[in-house]
Amino acid sequence: MIECTPNCKYKKLLEECEGKRQQEKNSELHKCKEQNKVKERRLRDLNKKVITLTIIATVAGTLIGKEALEFIGEWLGLLEDFNIGGGGNTVSVLPAPGTLAVFALYPLVCRTGRRK
Repeated sequence: MIECTPNCKYKKLLEECEGKRQQEKNSELHKCKEQNKVKERRLRDLNKKVITLTIIATVAGTLIGKEALEFIGEWLGLLEDFNIGGGGNTVSVLPAPGTLAVFALYPLVCRTGRRK
């Protein structure tokens, strides 16, 4: 590599280019950090919403759980008379109490947005 002499006209140009490159690198890094902060804030807000909706769905499932389970049990009691496969086995499907919270969460989480 060839070295410049102390009065080389290209040495100043090289220093200016390196300074500009460093400034551009710093500005790009700053932009990236700001975008990361925005994404982290948005993710934190979404996590708060998920936790809030989970708590609401759990409380709602607890409050209406017994009545809903009795209703579902009565409804599914009708299915016990069906015969699957002809082997004389009867079908008995009863949901777990925790699934009510999931059913309550579905309409809240999976809403479609308004069309513009």
